[in-house]
Amino acid sequence: MPLVNIGTLIKKLRIQQGITQEELAYPVIEQSTLSRIENGQTTPNKSTTEMLLERLGYNPGNIDIAVDKRTADIHKTMDELYALIKTESIYEDQAERTEKAEAIIKTLEADSEFMAERVNRQYILLNKAMCALHKKEDLQSVHEMLMEAMKISIPEYNEKDIDKYYLSKQDVRIINLTAMVYRDNGRLEDGIEVLSLLKKNFEETNIDKESKGEYYASVVYALATLLAYAKRYKEALDMCDRAAEVCKETGVFRLLPLIIAYKSQNMFNWGEKEGCLERVMPECIELAKQSYYASKMFDFHNWSDKIKNFAKIHLGLEL
Repeated sequence: MPLVNIGTLIKKLRIQQGITQEELAYPVIEQSTLSRIENGQTTPNKSTTEMLLERLGYNPGNIDIAVDKRTADIHKTMDELYALIKTESIYEDQAERTEKAEAIIKTLEADSEFMAERVNRQYILLNKAMCALHKKEDLQSVHEMLMEAMKISIPEYNEKDIDKYYLSKQDVRIINLTAMVYRDNGRLEDGIEVLSLLKKNFEETNIDKESKGEYYASVVYALATLLAYAKRYKEALDMCDRAAEVCKETGVFRLLPLIIAYKSQNMFNWGEKEGCLERVMPECIELAKQSYYASKMFDFHNWSDKIKNFAKIHLGLEL
């Protein structure tokens, strides 16, 4: 990965996109601090660098961000935490994994230097909310936690304006999770609206190929799941197709097995609803096969088991 001058890169991206220093910095850092970063007078820490680049639609993974050992160790711990409670996978030992995650959160919270950064405080709230969801705690409390986290980066946050904000990866995860909370709390249409606005945000923002493949695809996939919950199967199928297209366009295939699996299930439901199941069954079977073997390849064992069960019960297919 290339070594670059962070300040120069941020300034170039900001000017290209017509964003002011105040818009990019607020409220995570002062405008004067951003000015010093762009002029090379100071270097932001890793979390702040990633947040600024993500707001500009640039994947921080494309560059080397130099960090000291302490920072490297903290980010290794953060990666471990994400792996324990990421929402696209539910494990048989999830209760044990969540307990480990909560122990990591407590360790990070005890680090005053870590908690001094606004972006890190937001990160802690997000992960507390994810743990609470896994533990099936009160959904209203989870929602309040997510809103508190969102207002750390956007103090005037209003869900009706999601398409207008400059969002970091962390912001996107919070909004995605909020939509899932709405789904579970009987507010399905609110969840669909939130994800539709988030999808629009991505479509109207210049983002790099890798970020589009990972984050835009995940938003479209999440929107497909909510549309399916609302029995809007044709719209869900369209979203599955769009998410799969993005994966193929960008060469980022991590979510593709899940997208194909969901398309198979939605096509089955749509065919059943419209009385054309016999006609669509061959494609349902082919998609189930593709998603099963792709899930095995990506080590999505819990998903491959779900696909196997779905194929056996509904498609009469042994995988």
